[in-house]
Amino acid sequence: MGIHNVTGERLAKIVKSQQSLRAGQIIQGEILKIYPDNKAQIQLGAQKMVAQLEASLMIGEKYHFQVKTTDDVIHLKVLGDRIKGSDTANTINLIKQLGLGSSKVNTAFIQTLLNEKIPFDKNQLVKALQLLNGNAKNTNQTQQILKEMILRKLPMNDSVFQALLIKNSHTLSSQMKGLLGQLKSDRNYPQLVERLSQMLERPLTARPAILNEIITGTASNNQQFFNTLKATGTIDPAIDFNSWRSQWEPVQALMKQNANAPNEQLSGIKLPIQLNEMKVVQTLEQMIINKSGLLNQTREIIQLWDNKINQTAINNVGLTAQDFTKLKQQISQTLMPLLTTEQQVRMTSLLENNPAKLQQLLALVKTLNSEQVYTKADNFVKSLDQDKMFMLSNPKEQFLSQVRQTLLFTGLSYESQLVNNKLQQEPLPIKAMLMQLIQQSEGVIPERSQQLLHFINGMQIQSVNETNNFIQANLQIPGERLGLSNDFELEFEGRKMENGEINPDYCRILFYLDLANLNKTVIDMKIQKRSVAVTIFNDQENMREKSLSLQPMLKNGLEELNYQLSTVSFKPLQQTENQKMNQAVKSVNPSYKGVDYLI
Repeated sequence: MGIHNVTGERLAKIVKSQQSLRAGQIIQGEILKIYPDNKAQIQLGAQKMVAQLEASLMIGEKYHFQVKTTDDVIHLKVLGDRIKGSDTANTINLIKQLGLGSSKVNTAFIQTLLNEKIPFDKNQLVKALQLLNGNAKNTNQTQQILKEMILRKLPMNDSVFQALLIKNSHTLSSQMKGLLGQLKSDRNYPQLVERLSQMLERPLTARPAILNEIITGTASNNQQFFNTLKATGTIDPAIDFNSWRSQWEPVQALMKQNANAPNEQLSGIKLPIQLNEMKVVQTLEQMIINKSGLLNQTREIIQLWDNKINQTAINNVGLTAQDFTKLKQQISQTLMPLLTTEQQVRMTSLLENNPAKLQQLLALVKTLNSEQVYTKADNFVKSLDQDKMFMLSNPKEQFLSQVRQTLLFTGLSYESQLVNNKLQQEPLPIKAMLMQLIQQSEGVIPERSQQLLHFINGMQIQSVNETNNFIQANLQIPGERLGLSNDFELEFEGRKMENGEINPDYCRILFYLDLANLNKTVIDMKIQKRSVAVTIFNDQENMREKSLSLQPMLKNGLEELNYQLSTVSFKPLQQTENQKMNQAVKSVNPSYKGVDYLI
């Protein structure tokens, strides 16, 4: 669950933004004032309105109302008598009016809706109670989710409920890691593994990146990177995968112990091979450049020599002198020029006319003819380049890169892109790959995939909340790639411009962080006329003194963006409980100005 817990329930931020009434809704109201001509001021939920009375109501009394129509004048129907006695008795009376079952759980939930002035209609309530009774293990959490669904007028079904349940009780990283751990033991989803790894794993330099690929492959019994290293000439052609895996088991144990060690600390681990990471990378890059030529030349060699070399193994005798000379000549003239020095040395060592060496030579040529080898090489080099660029970037660029990657990779706008034909076919966003996986597979992996899909759906549901003039946006970002111990959340709110975007001159940005040394921290930036007031909520001592040396940097950075730093203040975390986001709509009208409601 996110650090939003330190600021109280997220529901408090959307209550007033969702108070537009619609036909069928039921809400508790109070008669505040009586005016001439059977008019009265009433309070419905958080709103005060003037109503035309066609029923006999008493000032100061509370009633249950049902919205009948929402034309120019809203028509309200009084349900039952005035509210009197205990809340429970009044709630049970309302339940009877609606023809619903008055169990203890149902009564408590409906009473909560009434107490918190949340309008609902009977259809919503019936479906909400079904979900409530079907998820009775954590009644409080279930109620919070159902309240949000009612407030935001979301479809009252199990899919939406599960999406919000998973989103509110887990982090994006925990869901991704759970699935990634399952996928690494399966060879069928390389693109999904790559996408998840790019979002979760810390950027690596060449050596630890190669070691990580080797360990991942040996642990999951996946030979792709093993074959790719064979193609580079790094691995002795005589070694099979089982022997290779056994050699790396001690290294795997050491790396597991040093999982959080910096890149440079991993360089001291003794390896079963001589690893020159720079030459490996250079060879992979050269293979990618020469891919077309290598595939063509190796295919011709296989077509000409596959049967003859296999026959040498059966007969346990080499090729004829004439054939061996032709083979050497073909390899030297057509294949060798496309290879790096390291590959040429390895290939030359196999050019001996005996069955064992010829079999190893043929195996190496077939490896160089594998499309999967080049795909793996290309993905690895691209990932390495991205990590290098990421590590060379300044913190601001790293942060923005991770935000962009989350938006692009997860598929938060997948449906919109699909409808508008803006979806790139390769690679698909994570959401699309999950949907395919769930439809095509059975077992543990689809179950974990469904959990992550629920989470992404929950992110989509909670990502934007807007009215005509106001917008709130929320995004959760995996933090490990940035060196954070947990995910962090961003929340924006502000006035909406004509193009639908947040007005950068009048807005508010909150960062919910869980830092290794500072622990839970909330940064609240309020922007008014491009003047920025920063409030930092944290329970560490001497935060003000520690920040003094950094404030000039913040001031200068804001000035470069044409903003002015007005104040930097510090408060303990518990005070955030009373720091609520500005409400989207403040529809309060205490004076008599006409008729808004007809009762």
